[in-house]
Amino acid sequence: MSDASPSAPITLVLPDGQAIERVRLYERQQLDTGLWMYRIGVPLWQTAVGGGVEPAEYSTWVTAEQLRPLPGVDLGGIPAHPRTRTSVPARWAWLLDGRAHGRPATVHAEGCPNATDRAHPLGTTQALDELARPGTTACTECDAAEALLPILAHGRNDVPTPDD
Repeated sequence: MSDASPSAPITLVLPDGQAIERVRLYERQQLDTGLWMYRIGVPLWQTAVGGGVEPAEYSTWVTAEQLRPLPGVDLGGIPAHPRTRTSVPARWAWLLDGRAHGRPATVHAEGCPNATDRAHPLGTTQALDELARPGTTACTECDAAEALLPILAHGRNDVPTPDD
């Protein structure tokens, strides 16, 4: 279920406030924006070939806001990758991939290896506009999700609803 890299148990806080204790923390990485992201593994079940279920691990990156340390657990051995001055980008650039033949679109950071050769460049405002469209997702393998989704979500909780 996990790789051979050092890990430690930590608590994951879900969007609805529920907590999952003892997910695995594998590494920390600082983005060019200065934000620290944490790669975790959440133990789950998946359908096995031929029927039944087998253990699996869902790996994703989260921010410190989604994590809580467990008392007595030392996180000092978890690899940390701080940003370097040479990694600071001159500008943000995004790519829109998809929206052809009924496929959903995905926004990638420029240079993302998951973008296809059919992707076309976007500015930040255009990328945010595309992400606001139903069915468009932000790639989680590059900086698109970490950089753009918090901007898109900012202020949504402050907007009055028709019932207010």
